[in-house]
Amino acid sequence: MPTPVAPRRDRLALPHWLLWLIALAGGLLTWHLLRRGNVVPDYMLPSPSAVWHEWWRLWGNGVMQRDLKTTLAEALSGFAVAFAVGVGLGMALARTRMLSGLVSPFVAASQAMPIIAFAPLLVVWFGFGLLPKTIICALIVFFPILVNTESGLRSVDRDLIEASWTMGAGPWQTLWYIEIPLALRPLLAGVRMGLTLAITGAVVGEFVAASAGLGYLMNYGRTLYNAPMVFAASITMALVAMAGYALVSALERLLITWE
Repeated sequence: MPTPVAPRRDRLALPHWLLWLIALAGGLLTWHLLRRGNVVPDYMLPSPSAVWHEWWRLWGNGVMQRDLKTTLAEALSGFAVAFAVGVGLGMALARTRMLSGLVSPFVAASQAMPIIAFAPLLVVWFGFGLLPKTIICALIVFFPILVNTESGLRSVDRDLIEASWTMGAGPWQTLWYIEIPLALRPLLAGVRMGLTLAITGAVVGEFVAASAGLGYLMNYGRTLYNAPMVFAASITMALVAMAGYALVSALERLLITWE
């Protein structure tokens, strides 16, 4: 019987972090050349140095820290609500097909509603505080977590579940030791997507009504025609979303070791 040959790795393959740095450097260089050649007006695309100076000014006077903390509080609270409801409902839908057929159309209909149009109603109902932004974030994050939880649990081999039952495992033991570990990858994929969308949800809520937050800062910079301020807030928002994505990816590599 021939010996299986291990897949050959490309010796020229570069680490992901190095590829990311190369792409970032290329993007910044292209941005700089566009401004240096006056291809795009300054009020539409400020120079990287102008954005950096504006970001540093906002950080120095405490505005960026205040708005970043506000957006993070809204995003994390909305994510926590969406995670609890999405995972719980996803488990119930994965176990009961009748419930899935009953609830799924309403879940899909909730995602068809434009959140930006629904947000003013939430402000009217719940005021200008943290609660309406939390609800907006939860509505945006809820769907990917629910879908990934349900599909992940349904993908678990039924024979393994029945084998655990024959060995005396109860429903909760089967869930904890068999179903959740085998469904962990799609579940974490939903979490990774949800963390990124939570930042978007918080900014959407701040666009409607807020006195602080990265979305408020972007809106304020737009009214002043201050393009560097808008770019500084947007880049900060993108960096926070990337940090959340990287954190969940690292958690996935830490938890899923059997593959």
